[in-house]
Amino acid sequence: MNENLVREVILSFREVSRKMHQYLAEEASKQDITTTQLLALSTLKREPHLTLFELADRMKLSKSTTSGIVDRLVKAGFLKRSRVEYNRRALNLELTESGEEKATLTYDVFFKRLEPILEIGEKDLLEMLEIHQQLIRILERGIKE
Repeated sequence: MNENLVREVILSFREVSRKMHQYLAEEASKQDITTTQLLALSTLKREPHLTLFELADRMKLSKSTTSGIVDRLVKAGFLKRSRVEYNRRALNLELTESGEEKATLTYDVFFKRLEPILEIGEKDLLEMLEIHQQLIRILERGIKE
């Protein structure tokens, strides 16, 4: 019984993740960008002027992976980098005008597609998020051991 329950939880997370990625991929491909680039742009739209480290942290990616994503977005003209005044080693990331347009268009369409999730109800969604945090803490505890 317990083994089956753990298995069902894992499969459920996998399926939700797969569906979310599928939605993201469809919207990103319409804009000729990758899902990870879409997430980077939308993160910077919500929180302008993040450093590379902060963006990596928000996206739950390594700094080197995020650096590659940023390089491609800079090359495509969607982002610009500048040095942070108080820390010359840190890079400040900022959307360009075309990056802002791309982020707005893509993210708004994506959110509208996922808005029906709100039908579940705020109370249940907040409870689910708390349970997710509990799961993350338990899994992190297991990784450290």
